[in-house]
Amino acid sequence: MYKNWVSDEEAINCPLCQQKFSQLRRKHHCRQCGQVFCSKCCKVNVPLPQLGLENPERVCDGCLPVVELVTKSWSQQTSFQLESIQGLLELLHEPTGMRKVIQLGGLQTIISLARSNSVEVCKGSAEALHLLSMHEPLHMILMESGIVKALCGMLNSASEADEQLLSYLIGSLMIFAKAPQLQIRVVQDGALPPVLALCGMSVSEAIALIAVRTLNLLMENIGSHTALIESDRNALPRLLALTLSDDEQMQEVSLKTLARLSMGSDWHRHRIVQEDFSAGKCLMRSLQRQPKNMQVLCNAACLVANLATSEQDQSKTVRKGARKKDIFLTLAQTMVGGDVTSETHYFSGSLKLHFLIAPKASVVQHNAPLSHVVRGLANFSSFHQNVYRLEQHLSKVISVGLKSDNQSINQHSMRFILHVLHRSPQKAVSDLLGNGGDDFLLSISKTAGMVDAMQGNLKQYVKELCPPS
Repeated sequence: MYKNWVSDEEAINCPLCQQKFSQLRRKHHCRQCGQVFCSKCCKVNVPLPQLGLENPERVCDGCLPVVELVTKSWSQQTSFQLESIQGLLELLHEPTGMRKVIQLGGLQTIISLARSNSVEVCKGSAEALHLLSMHEPLHMILMESGIVKALCGMLNSASEADEQLLSYLIGSLMIFAKAPQLQIRVVQDGALPPVLALCGMSVSEAIALIAVRTLNLLMENIGSHTALIESDRNALPRLLALTLSDDEQMQEVSLKTLARLSMGSDWHRHRIVQEDFSAGKCLMRSLQRQPKNMQVLCNAACLVANLATSEQDQSKTVRKGARKKDIFLTLAQTMVGGDVTSETHYFSGSLKLHFLIAPKASVVQHNAPLSHVVRGLANFSSFHQNVYRLEQHLSKVISVGLKSDNQSINQHSMRFILHVLHRSPQKAVSDLLGNGGDDFLLSISKTAGMVDAMQGNLKQYVKELCPPS
């Protein structure tokens, strides 16, 4: 019946008082842990409904504190449930008590009490689960016990006004979302709907920000992208709307989440573009505010550079009777200070990344966003229809990107220059000879495999060995 049941023959001493058993010091089994104790250390009889034992049974002094609390949780009276969760919560604050709670069924009790109709009992359960979630070695045990489902169940029924309860719940989910090995499981256990709901609720800014950060963490695993993008909870429109938040931290995290989603399939990138267009060009409008937070611009540049790889979204009809315009071309032009009209371009005026034309000293501290900007230009220019409009900015890319000591910036600049060289050779040669030809050749020589690739390609047209003419 008990996995750890100890036979009478094995028991020599009482595990609690260490007294040796004799004819006078009789042996008694604890019906909770299955070990053998003396009568002084195992004298209390308690019902054990959690084990299917309705009649009172002997329980040892070691198990008694947890067992009494677990037994009380089975009562239909809220006062007993509240006493149970408060007692378990108190035990969780010290290592020995936490170990006993886990060993003796307290974890299952806490999860069970999460379904209570009492707000106070649920709040106690949420606090207890939050305490447990902060101990990383317990994560797999907690996941197998159904902690995420319990947290999501409470989130689905929690009131927006109860910020303390919401903070315990979303804080716990965020902890599990930080573990790469658990991210898929967290999504599978139902985390997306309640987290998305928190993102759109009129809750406190702090709670909403934690919810978006949790969503961002879950999207680190590319296997979760489809669940969010195909969600019936309008996930993409909600995220896009958050890029218009007055809180730049919210802008930063929502853009970062969208940038993660843009790392998936072409279809996922296409959906982001479609939803943004339908939502009223949120990305353009959010960046027209000229945010002071450099990370907002960095995440936006990363997102757009990723979206620029989508061939089917390079051109869209803006309105009936208007000729087709490049959706991303305007953004590419504004990246390098180009001027365009908002009426004819989808992303018109959306990203004024001034550091592309700033002095080199100020560029150094902005290597990450600048790398995304130049990568975006290179991605845009990989489509021939964009090259002729972007070539006017070649000299800026040469003077800032090609001359950069940052390898990523330098190599993406090379990509852009090569696209222009392929489609508009005279312009590329002219600009390179004017300022940067030596840097271009040096970059070619330093880029691993590039010279060999060029040599290999030339050998397709000329032979190393030839007969006499």
